Amino acid sequence: MKRLEVVLPTFVFVVLLGANLLNAPHLSLLVIVSVVLLSAIPSLVVFGLIKFLTWWMLR
Repeated sequence: MKRLEVVLPTFVFVVLLGANLLNAPHLSLLVIVSVVLLSAIPSLVVFGLIKFLTWWMLR
């Protein structure tokens, strides 16, 4: 589970970051910041769900 906590959120972040950057109409500082934030939020959600699952299984 420890490897899953690191690998899966990182994979989600990289895939979403690449997809959002490829679909960006133009690149500016504001667009890059928003792309990073929009990629980080689902990654944090996945990380939180994995931590919750770990807590649930150890309970």
